[in-house]
Amino acid sequence: MSEPQQLENLMNLGLNRYEASVYLALLERQDFTPSQVATRAQVPRQRIYDVLGSLCEYGLCVERHSGRQRLFQAVDPAKALPTLLQAKQRQYEAELARQKQQTEGLVASLSPLYAAGHGTEDPLAYIEVLSEPHRIVERGAALAQTAQQSICVFFSHPSLLSHEEGLQLVQDPLSRGISYRTIYEYNIWQDPSGREFVRQCQSWGQQARFVSEVPFKMQLFDKRVTLLSLQDPLLGTPSFTALGITHLGLAKMLQIAFEALWQQGTLDPQENLDQ
Repeated sequence: MSEPQQLENLMNLGLNRYEASVYLALLERQDFTPSQVATRAQVPRQRIYDVLGSLCEYGLCVERHSGRQRLFQAVDPAKALPTLLQAKQRQYEAELARQKQQTEGLVASLSPLYAAGHGTEDPLAYIEVLSEPHRIVERGAALAQTAQQSICVFFSHPSLLSHEEGLQLVQDPLSRGISYRTIYEYNIWQDPSGREFVRQCQSWGQQARFVSEVPFKMQLFDKRVTLLSLQDPLLGTPSFTALGITHLGLAKMLQIAFEALWQQGTLDPQENLDQ
């Protein structure tokens, strides 16, 4: 083991750098005077007596006298280091006990605050507001993946999804046998990529109807949860704010609106284009 590694390991046992350096120096011979070990360990002389005193307290070195000369020698590491480890363990256990007591005190003082803050129901907890496009997309995908029975969609341009993201959003529920109906605006059929998208979704089992205009972007999941994407009317570039709403009354009303528009829609968008 290299000396830097030895130094680091001693510091991990609780010694500071000066103490670890002095102990390693003391191991090199029988004994040292304070000035000698300070020079060898490269420790400032004004600090050496404090460092040697600490090492004596730790049981890592002993002091003896030769006449008026103070000498210090290292204690065998086989005896000294296990003792140092035991001392560190006692300090750790004492600190852990102190932190445990503090934690119990915090629990007792903070629990009433938590109870008071969570004791009342937020009257708007059933409404989630999403303004960032990627969060709207993620929320729609999550709801589609957890749908159990049906998904009803009002689809209009511009879409928040890429072509691939849109296909993935539709494919997963259809692969699980979910009823998936979408009302598209006629203009999607004028775009070749839009026609490709609709045909692919229909090949997987999506039911589609076409109308001149849908009132807004909507995804209705299991007649229970609604994701409305509303375009900001004041901005020149498309910008959307989505409302995720879990409300059975609203979902029921939107389902009625969907069914009414579904009945008005045509199965073949080409009929409208030919007129």
